[in-house]
Amino acid sequence: MPIYKLIATFVFQYQQPEMIIAINARTLRAVPRDGIGWFTLEVVSGMIRKHPEHRFVLVGDRRPEPLPVEGNNVEYFTLPLRTVHPLLWYVWHEFLLPPVLKRTGAALFIAPDGMIPLKTDIPCIPVIHDLNHEHRPDDIPSGECSYYRRRFPLFAGKGARVATVSHFSAGDIASTYGIRPDKIDVVPNGVSAIFSPPLPGEVEETRRRYTGGRPYFLFVSNFSPRKNVEAVIRAFELFRQSGSGDHVLLLAGRRLYLTREMDRHLEDSAYSNDILFTGSVTRDVLRRLYGAADALTFVPWFEGFGIPVVEAQRCATPCILSDNSSLPEVSGGAALCVSPADAGAIAEAMARLVTDGALRRRLADEGYYNSLRYTWEKSAEEMWKSVIKATGGDV
Repeated sequence: MPIYKLIATFVFQYQQPEMIIAINARTLRAVPRDGIGWFTLEVVSGMIRKHPEHRFVLVGDRRPEPLPVEGNNVEYFTLPLRTVHPLLWYVWHEFLLPPVLKRTGAALFIAPDGMIPLKTDIPCIPVIHDLNHEHRPDDIPSGECSYYRRRFPLFAGKGARVATVSHFSAGDIASTYGIRPDKIDVVPNGVSAIFSPPLPGEVEETRRRYTGGRPYFLFVSNFSPRKNVEAVIRAFELFRQSGSGDHVLLLAGRRLYLTREMDRHLEDSAYSNDILFTGSVTRDVLRRLYGAADALTFVPWFEGFGIPVVEAQRCATPCILSDNSSLPEVSGGAALCVSPADAGAIAEAMARLVTDGALRRRLADEGYYNSLRYTWEKSAEEMWKSVIKATGGDV
C-alpha cells in the first residue's frame, strides 16, 4: 500500500470519535464448541485488538470463565437468564436486551449467532451462517427449528446489514428471505495459525496413538443428522469390502442431537471395531489428526461454510466432500466432491486417494494453497467493513 494511503488510514482511524459496539456474547467461550463459537471468539477478539479506539460491550447470559477476550476497551455485561430454551431466547432478546443496549449508548449491535432484538432502534448486524433450518428442518429439534423459521426472516429483514460466511449462503439468504443482495456481506471463517502440515515423525506417532499404527480416514464435526455420518460409515464399509485398504475410520467430535440413526449404523456395521471415536479434542491434537489422515471425509447434507475443510487443507490433507451447498466454493475445487447420498461414490473416492499417489499429492498441494485465502485476521477485517457500512461510513 502506498505510504500516503497508510497515513490517510491512520489519520482516519484515530480521528474517529469513540463508537460503542455491543455484541451478543452468548456463544463466546474460551474453548468454543462449534463453528459459530469459533467465529464469535476469533472475529470478536480480532476486532477488539485492531480497534482500540472503540469500546466493545459483550452481552451474555453468563459470565464466561476464563474470560475469552480481554482489553482496556472491553466490558462484559451479564443478563442473568440462561437461554436454554427458545422461549427464554425470546424473553432474553426482546425484553432484557433492548434496555441494556440503550443504557450503554451502543451505536451498533452485532449478533454472531444471528439473533437480534426486534424491539430496538439500534442498528443491528445478524450473522446468519446458513439456512439449514429452512432446507432440512427435520435435522433440528422441532422447538428450535420452529423458532428459527419464524424469527430468522425477521432478523434478516430488520438488520442494517446481514453477514454470512460464504457466497453460497449469501445467495441462499437473498433468495429465501427476499433480502437485497447488496445488503449482505460475506465474512468467511478462517483457519487458526496452529494448523500446519505434519512435522517429521508426527504421522507415524499419531497413528500409533489413535489407530494402532494403521492408516485412517477422518471425520471431524459435531454429530447431528445434517452431518451425514451414516453415509461416511456405509462408504467406509464398502471401501473395506472392496479390499482397497486395511484402514480405520476415526470420528472426531461430540454428539449434538438426534444421533439415534448413527448409532444404529454403528451397531449394524461389520467393521464397528474399526470405527473409533476420539470425542472432543484440542486444536493441537486436531492438527495432528488431520495431518496423519489419508483424507478428511466430510459429506454433510448442507453446509454454510465447513471449517474442517480449510483446517484439513492447511494440514495438507486431501478432502472428500459433498458436491452441494458451500463446499465446492470453500474448497476452491481442490477436493474430490461427490453426492452425499451416494455411499458408493464416497467409497470410490476413498479408494482413489489410497491408490493414486499423484492425485493425493496434487489435492494436498492445491488444498493447502486454497486454505491460505482464509485467516481469522481477514475475517475480522471483513466484519469491520460490515460495521462501517451499518453505521453509515465508507469502507
